[in-house]
Amino acid sequence: MLSFAERRRLVIAIVITLIAVLASMASGNGGPKASTGDISGGLVSSTTLTPDGPASPAFLPATESTTAPQIITVNVPAPPTGTVLTGTASYIRWPQTMGLEPCATPHALIGAVITVTNLNNGRQIECNNVSIEALRDGSVILIHTDVFLELADLVDAPIPVEINF
Repeated sequence: MLSFAERRRLVIAIVITLIAVLASMASGNGGPKASTGDISGGLVSSTTLTPDGPASPAFLPATESTTAPQIITVNVPAPPTGTVLTGTASYIRWPQTMGLEPCATPHALIGAVITVTNLNNGRQIECNNVSIEALRDGSVILIHTDVFLELADLVDAPIPVEINF
């Protein structure tokens, strides 16, 4: 059995040893040194660790400047000219018309100029298709409020129309 003095010396030696090991690990002097060359098993390392910074990753290709992909041109067939549809028209107010006379129908391409004829009184207008979404109320076309007033009064909506594009 160890005496009290011997146990105290042993504890002090263990504490000093632990402090020395931790200090050497924190300073980087106690870690393994990496180098190129033969590693156990005959494998050769392709990356090296430098004391100045981390090694370059081995799985990344060499830095190359990539070019942007080319723009692909997609041709969309135009709808047949002279298409005539009959149905009902209603109105909607778009917040900004930007000089257009907007209307919306899923039957023509966006930007198409559509001739709308009121079948009740024969009045005609031309408008620009700005949306091809399906219409909720079963109408063939929705026309901007200010343009609709050239065909009929708002209280007459929906009105029977013929559209031509």
